Amino acid sequence: MPPTDSDAPRVRRAAPADVAAIRSLQAHLDDPAPALLDAALSGALGELLVAVGRDEGGPVGYLLAVDGGPADLAPPLPRDDPTTHVAELVVAPAARRQGHASALLATLLGGRPGVTVTLTVARDNAAARSLYERFGFEIERELPGFFDGRPGLLLARRPRTE
Repeated sequence: MPPTDSDAPRVRRAAPADVAAIRSLQAHLDDPAPALLDAALSGALGELLVAVGRDEGGPVGYLLAVDGGPADLAPPLPRDDPTTHVAELVVAPAARRQGHASALLATLLGGRPGVTVTLTVARDNAAARSLYERFGFEIERELPGFFDGRPGLLLARRPRTE
């Protein structure tokens, strides 16, 4: 039977009731940024989207995006165009491979048609790289030792010029 719209993962902005679930999800990241998440949860920084399970329960994933490029890169990205950086993207292990990460990315990208979107990924994370490539992200720069000694990549998705 083909999937219906009701089967599709749902994405919404994070709500105060989501805080405990989001903090729990952050524990699944290899390199979490608790201070950044705290700033997003307080409403002081960025956009925080959550993917909810089909049963409309609590969040099974989240995406944290901030305006500008990643702050921890040297040299920094040139600031010649509007940029949003995906600082964190995580889906609970039990909810992976169900379209939640794709839905989160599609929602973010759909709201930023003229913006360059960047993110970092471990070089050896083939599943994540495949996901990002499907959304048009390309390697911008190699990041030796970026993830606690492991190599990383800075990926960017530039606006389409037609």
